Amino acid sequence: MQAAERVERYSDPMEHRWGQRVTLEVPVRLVFAGRMLGRGVLRDVSISGALIESALELPVFANVVVALPSPGETTPGSIELHACVVRRAAGGFAVEWRDMASPAIVGLLERATGRHVATLVDDETIRA
Repeated sequence: MQAAERVERYSDPMEHRWGQRVTLEVPVRLVFAGRMLGRGVLRDVSISGALIESALELPVFANVVVALPSPGETTPGSIELHACVVRRAAGGFAVEWRDMASPAIVGLLERATGRHVATLVDDETIRA
């Protein structure tokens, strides 16, 4: 009997972002496997994903919950965004949202930029 060939999964470093990046500084809580692991700062956010600055070292393809503050609140945790780690970076990691352009992300981007989310999307099919 032959041993099964081991296939390693890896993150493709190519850019696959669906919208324009918006630089933010939003404190978040990070939940992994049902446990609160630590905190981070949400940076370079788009409707499809974000860069999270954090001391945590999560593996690529890990499912994580990013807990954001609700509008007008100062403590994180009221809005939960499910994401997948797609790339590790120095000082943090990049995630792809499980629910692209969710109402929470759209609201966050619109409040941060003062623009309608349709102006932040690069793909014409999403604007329609």
